[in-house]
Amino acid sequence: MHALIPITFRWLHILAACLAVGGTFFMRIMLPIGLKDLDMETRRVTFLRFRGVFKMTIHTCILLLILSGIYNSMGNWAAYNQVPARAQPLWGIHVLLGAAIMGIALYVLAGKEPKKNRATWMAVNLLLMAATLGVAAALKYVRDNRPRPQPTPNMNSTSTAAPSGSALTPTAARA
Repeated sequence: MHALIPITFRWLHILAACLAVGGTFFMRIMLPIGLKDLDMETRRVTFLRFRGVFKMTIHTCILLLILSGIYNSMGNWAAYNQVPARAQPLWGIHVLLGAAIMGIALYVLAGKEPKKNRATWMAVNLLLMAATLGVAAALKYVRDNRPRPQPTPNMNSTSTAAPSGSALTPTAARA
């Protein structure tokens, strides 16, 4: 049961990121292509319907990313502290990019009517999302490939046995 919670939070983080990236790609690239042959009013109504569903999805994703990101960061912070020169800058960039992406998404989706410059901001968000995924992959690599401390032998051992290869074997000590 112990591993279930961290696995769930990691899964939620990845799921929310996938939905946000895929939804943004769909809204910015695929939907406009699919709507271009429709008349203006049908295109507008259809776009607004998709935009409403996308808005609810993005708001949910933002909440899940914040909650799971806090939990995952708390769980990984000791590992990041083992390689602070590499892990902590990547973590900071990841968080800053994530905050910028969330801010842009909230700006673009604010209000009932779409903003005039929404296509440009959605394209910017797609690029930032790609960069964030790259930083996340680098952070995971650094965390998983950090040098592990080597166990040190216990020098306060109360064992009376002589080390192997020693001149003081039990029979030599009795003589």
